[in-house]
Amino acid sequence: MRTAFILILGAVWGQAGDIPMTLVSDDEAEPIHSAILRKEAWTQDSVRRLRAEADKRLRDGPWTVTADRPRDVELDPHDYYSEAPYWWPNPDDPNGKYIRKDGQPNPARFLANKTALNAMCDAVFTLGTAAFLLDDARYAQRAARVVQTWFLNPKTRMNPSLDYAQAIPGMNNGSGAGIIDGRVFIRAVQGLEFLAQTGAWDAKEQAATRKWFEEYLLWLTQSKNALEEKKTQNNHASWWTAQVAAIATFVEDGRAQQMAFDFYRARLFPRQISRDGSAPREEARTRSLTYSAFNVEAFSVICRIAQLRGVDLWSVHGQKSVTLGTVIDYLEPFLVDPKRWRKEQIADFQNDGLYFLAFAGMGLKKPEMVALFRKLERPEGAWLALVDLMVGRWEAAAHQTRH
Repeated sequence: MRTAFILILGAVWGQAGDIPMTLVSDDEAEPIHSAILRKEAWTQDSVRRLRAEADKRLRDGPWTVTADRPRDVELDPHDYYSEAPYWWPNPDDPNGKYIRKDGQPNPARFLANKTALNAMCDAVFTLGTAAFLLDDARYAQRAARVVQTWFLNPKTRMNPSLDYAQAIPGMNNGSGAGIIDGRVFIRAVQGLEFLAQTGAWDAKEQAATRKWFEEYLLWLTQSKNALEEKKTQNNHASWWTAQVAAIATFVEDGRAQQMAFDFYRARLFPRQISRDGSAPREEARTRSLTYSAFNVEAFSVICRIAQLRGVDLWSVHGQKSVTLGTVIDYLEPFLVDPKRWRKEQIADFQNDGLYFLAFAGMGLKKPEMVALFRKLERPEGAWLALVDLMVGRWEAAAHQTRH
């Protein structure tokens, strides 16, 4: 089976250019794959982590929104539903409107669909990536089943919208803030692209999955909730833009893709970032360092997607010529030592989004940012294993250029 799968890969590589790649270019994917086959030293630890996560995902799922439904909420069983994290019952009026406690998640909120969505997207990314890079048909087969269950099966599919995401009980059945729940689709899209590269994914199911994302992109660009978040001028608008850029790339919608790039250039970055590199709307939060980094994470994803399309957003300027490099320089001391941050941060700083240092370092051609990414402690997992492979390939290519 392994030999046959490799032959299939060889046959489809000639057509690889026909398959869009959102976060990893064809010029990166094939050299990384070849280096893994040669067992080059810089690939080994990342391969170990990727394989371990993919093996785990072989046993997990599949997931569906229809498996767990909220109580006392009238919805189509295929509608995704989640509840806003920072809203709590009012202790002075248990039957009244909920009250907001910024940065304090309510553990009693309905989380089943969100948990399933996150797990599904992680599995699709992990299995699709491992199927392509590790030449293992088992991963492709499992990824296809996960995709079929979540997106395609009439009995279990999710409707392509987030109308009912981040609802606030007693106030609404969904809010614009729910756009944040969909950011995990970006990694799923990259996994789907790797899966398509293997040639082991049924063409009809590929087309049907693409149709699902075309409908979701329509929701992102036309629905009331999504367009409200586009206007927020904070991290919600940033992740709206990142999703539009990624999904437009996947479904090859050039107009929507260009709209996202133009929005970042003209409005998103200039209106969010102050001349010193700070993001005032994020710093006003009770987890101000977390949200500042979270926002830059979205920026880096947008710029990375644009870079692979031949569009330079890394050099976009804001107030007093501030750039994304300025923002990262502003945050760098606190990424190294979060305790130095003097603004409000009521919870420990989480470091799983620091791959923006790698993306920015490669995009801005600043090896010191890549080195900082390498240096900082971060969790294991398939996503960061791939980022490490991308960085390793970038460093190897730079070494070859110098010599």
